[in-house]
Amino acid sequence: MFKLNKIFKSILIVVLALILLLIIIWQIDRIFFNPYIPDFDLQIQNDITTFKFTVPKDEAGCASMSGVWKKLGPRPTEECNLPTTDAGKKCRSSKECEGVCLAKLTKDQMRKGMSGRKFKTLGQCSEWIKVLGCQAFVYQGWAKVVCVD
Repeated sequence: MFKLNKIFKSILIVVLALILLLIIIWQIDRIFFNPYIPDFDLQIQNDITTFKFTVPKDEAGCASMSGVWKKLGPRPTEECNLPTTDAGKKCRSSKECEGVCLAKLTKDQMRKGMSGRKFKTLGQCSEWIKVLGCQAFVYQGWAKVVCVD
């Protein structure tokens, strides 16, 4: 009976240690690899589509601000895109930039990002106010690949 009690206690300690280890691994995964950020997609969409100042609506106004007047992406009309003064500055979110905060990811990371994976990283402020294509946008220190037309 004494030996059986000792074996039971040992098994219980091992099971509790495994549960504790799984909890620690889960927390590490949530903090560093797959954070839980409520409504992350909506927040990043708002972060990257909000302009901090008014972009000129005509070619003359665009030229007066050293902008480029051209057709951007699939839109049928020409519009203004302005250069930023903080291009290349380190950032954790587009709120810290005139344009948007972009991360430089490898091709493999971009492929994984297209499937929804997020990456803990700092970014750099964009060269232009409007950025099109599939890019790794940084929000709260996490990069997520978003395709913008």
